[in-house]
Amino acid sequence: MMAFEIGLRHCRCDRRMTKSEIHRMLKNPIYTGDFLWVGIRRKGSHKRLVSHDLFERVQDVLKGGKPHGRYRKQQHPFMGLLTCARCGCAMTAERKKAKYVYYRCTGFKGACGNAYIREERLAELLVSVVTPIQITAEIADDIAAALRASDTTAAECRTAMLTQLEQRRRVVLSKLDRGYEDLMSERISNEFWSRKSQEWETDLQTVEREIARVAQARPLSSTGAEKILELAKNAEFLYKQQNPREQRRLLETVLSNCTFNRGSLCPTYTSPFDLLVRGNETGDWRRGWDSNPRAGYPTTRFRGAPVTTTSVPLRW
Repeated sequence: MMAFEIGLRHCRCDRRMTKSEIHRMLKNPIYTGDFLWVGIRRKGSHKRLVSHDLFERVQDVLKGGKPHGRYRKQQHPFMGLLTCARCGCAMTAERKKAKYVYYRCTGFKGACGNAYIREERLAELLVSVVTPIQITAEIADDIAAALRASDTTAAECRTAMLTQLEQRRRVVLSKLDRGYEDLMSERISNEFWSRKSQEWETDLQTVEREIARVAQARPLSSTGAEKILELAKNAEFLYKQQNPREQRRLLETVLSNCTFNRGSLCPTYTSPFDLLVRGNETGDWRRGWDSNPRAGYPTTRFRGAPVTTTSVPLRW
């Protein structure tokens, strides 16, 4: 209410913004001069509206904390990414001797015997989590080409279906027109016209709904996939060049879960990065891509040679 009274309105329809819309706006780094690309925050060329410090303080408040003063609580980059393989508890971090950061199981369910690991060693170990999604430029180009071909085929099928539906629509309209002429010429009774016209009107509505559904614009499979493939081609290089906070963003993009057990990691990858890992392990780039509902990849087999990956679980 207060935001609306001071002039905050929706940009398209001049209405009061919902809480969820305001929440998304406050979490968008675009106002700091940055932007998100494939889950990775990058520096933009546009002018920032707020400082990074103010933006981070707002994020703390949104997470349920309180606004911080001059000194902010120490943030550990890999907290929340790992779970204990032995008991399922989260892995937490703590600073020792005011210098070294160690990650360990919270022990919420009791002592489980899992080990500590230094943050520097964990960062090195996580390289082996990123490596399995790396693909060669040749494979990436083959996948991208197949996706573009799939988009072209889908567009052709959609055009053919719209043509057939439009023909059905014209047939139904013709029946309505002829039936009405027969009614006016008294060649059919009012009862017959009433019954048949209702049937034809129902058919017409069904066809028009189907035309609207088929004609609805759909995102191209190749559009989002090309960004993912670009990330996959450079994943290991990007990870090694990034600071810990950016490394975390990359890991959050490719991982759905990762467990730690006395120096070994067992990652679970998000889709479609799990398909890249499987393709690297088996050399079969066909299986799974055509059945992935998010990416809509085709069933083309790609000519690139498999990339050698580190088997899981990963150890140091």
